[in-house]
Amino acid sequence: MSHMLATIVLAAAGAVLVIAGLLFFRHPGWLLTWLKGMAVFGVILAGLYVLVIAVNLTSYHSLVGMQTVATISTQRQADQIWQVTLNSDGGVPTVRTLQGDQWQVDVRIIRFSGPLRWLDIASGYRLERLSGRYTSLEQERSSPRTAITLSEAVWPDLWRWDREVNLPFVEAVDGNATFMPMRDGAVFDVKLSSSGLVSVPMNEQARAAVQFWNQ
Repeated sequence: MSHMLATIVLAAAGAVLVIAGLLFFRHPGWLLTWLKGMAVFGVILAGLYVLVIAVNLTSYHSLVGMQTVATISTQRQADQIWQVTLNSDGGVPTVRTLQGDQWQVDVRIIRFSGPLRWLDIASGYRLERLSGRYTSLEQERSSPRTAITLSEAVWPDLWRWDREVNLPFVEAVDGNATFMPMRDGAVFDVKLSSSGLVSVPMNEQARAAVQFWNQ
């Protein structure tokens, strides 16, 4: 079909559709009913979305300024095998065995905008994973790795949905992570702000590990 013929056919079809649509306005009752139905449907969808946000908030902690979200201590058990203890928010300490030369903590951060920001809802965070890392790239690729999940899965997962479809009024910040060297008897504080994580050595063993690591 040539462009000229296609133009004529499309123009004719468009004109027929416009005229047919305008004829419906001779009896506007259906239009008001449709608009009311769409408004009710929109209210229901908005309510469901708010409920999803509320459910997800139960698995996050409020994030206000810079704050300590975890304390991590390490005890050597064998070569590249460590007992790692994580304390967070006064809960039951997480004690696990990790393999590697460094420990790593991953966290999710979720922020709010628009009407949710007007309500002064604080950003939220959730510790996701504690894992071991190797200094050697070859070992990192080939040696056994250990990773411990720190949070139970929530459905629907608002954070993951936002990463996939960019939800309104919600901003899921990609996995912030911090890592530090493991050393016998070292203690670190993990601090978090809306921009990410930072680890702070809290005793002499931790400071010595960081100093040696940076050389």
